[in-house]
Amino acid sequence: MKEKVYSVLNYWDMTVIEGIADYNGQPFYYTNTFSEEQDDWTDEFLLRPLSDDIFTLGKEIWNYWLHWLVTYNETKISHPHEYSKQRKKKNFEEFVTLDTEFEEWKKAEQNYQNGLVFDNYLKVNVPTIKVKGLFSGKIDGTKTFVEWTEMPNA
Repeated sequence: MKEKVYSVLNYWDMTVIEGIADYNGQPFYYTNTFSEEQDDWTDEFLLRPLSDDIFTLGKEIWNYWLHWLVTYNETKISHPHEYSKQRKKKNFEEFVTLDTEFEEWKKAEQNYQNGLVFDNYLKVNVPTIKVKGLFSGKIDGTKTFVEWTEMPNA
């Protein structure tokens, strides 16, 4: 059965690496596994369930990414990963510049704070299910679907 993919947070050479998707109708964070023997990504994924509030944060992070893609040329706000690296070195007040609309800085900061909570959740909640996944549709996560297959002895 095809399940909804909410986000594709990372991919490499058109291989989906991580994001948020439904599994049996419930939101999960998925992470692709890497094979050292094959020196490549596999079709096996580790899934961890997301609570409602963390799922909401994950969707907000994804929506900010989509917003940033459309507005980055106008706002001059750095890439969310770069913002995060720089933000760790300065407090918000030191970081904001006057050449960009303050509302955009607030959005970037909110995304940074959401990312801290989301990442912390992932650190303390270990994957609970191992499955095979076959993704279809657009890789940008806007019209993406996945078919999960149970793995024997997983």
